[in-house]
Amino acid sequence: MMKRFSYTIFMLLALGTASAQDVHFSQYNQFMQLYNPAVVGQFDNMMKGTIVHRKQWGRVGEGYRTNGFDAQYKLLSLYNDNFLGFGLMVYQDDAGIADMKTFAVKGSVAYNIKAGSNDFISAGAQFGYEQRSINFDGLAWDSQFNGVNYDPTMDDRERFITNKRNFVDIGAGVHWRHKGDKRRYTAGYSVFHANQQITMVARGNDRMRLRHAMMGSMTKRYRHVDIRTDALVQRQSGAMEVIVGVTCDYRFGEDSRYTDIRTSSVAHGGVFFRNGDSFVPYVGFDYKRFMGVSLGYDIRVAKMNTAKRPGAFEFTLTYFGLPNQKRMKLHK
Repeated sequence: MMKRFSYTIFMLLALGTASAQDVHFSQYNQFMQLYNPAVVGQFDNMMKGTIVHRKQWGRVGEGYRTNGFDAQYKLLSLYNDNFLGFGLMVYQDDAGIADMKTFAVKGSVAYNIKAGSNDFISAGAQFGYEQRSINFDGLAWDSQFNGVNYDPTMDDRERFITNKRNFVDIGAGVHWRHKGDKRRYTAGYSVFHANQQITMVARGNDRMRLRHAMMGSMTKRYRHVDIRTDALVQRQSGAMEVIVGVTCDYRFGEDSRYTDIRTSSVAHGGVFFRNGDSFVPYVGFDYKRFMGVSLGYDIRVAKMNTAKRPGAFEFTLTYFGLPNQKRMKLHK
């Protein structure tokens, strides 16, 4: 019985946290629309689609399960190297026996301007629908303890406005990238929940607080190997998340000798670190820049007595679409 009460308290705390914070992925660079709409369309091919699955805290009740889909398309200018990027993002997050659920469908648009021979600056906006819900059936409350044991027939004395909220969400971002032959850099800033919506708790003042995200990367390119460092800092209300990582990409097979179309395959390996929480080793493989897969696992370093073997498994599958034939360049 005490374990049931403890779990109820844990889920209520999670409810308060969930109302103030968003879903996240450890391999965040595989699902970039969630972090900055200005990066939509920034890839070599004309289109890209990614699905992601994440399961964490499997020993805490039902745990957390997050599934997402990210689709992007690039619309090229007829007159210069500028382009428009369009994106669609769908994700759903389910948590615990209370089935706390976040479901979202959002669209993004970004305009990319070539600011120099190797530099691009982009600005993007995101609009969409989001629903947050919870199932209160089956939860145990302290008011249902009759002095001897738990009695589910007793009034729980808890009052909620509703168990579901629907609202429109708005976000925006800016991004810069430098694409040199040997070194590449990126930096960006974004903000989400610009129209802060209220949550479902009665008499509560816990709103969808603004989420600020800053990100950057640096890549050193060699003949067959790229070494990339990534960093992401997010802040929402009183919560802050910092992720840093290093990735090694090894290219094998041959790219076109006469054009800039890339057809080589790439093997990935790296590790991310989330401050005060976990290490995330991961591996991946892109087959001829056509299809890619990656696997990662969060190894928690933070103490958590509730789960004996806490952690999270994350899987992504990406389709890269067709090469950019309209912008194919010949090598001299």
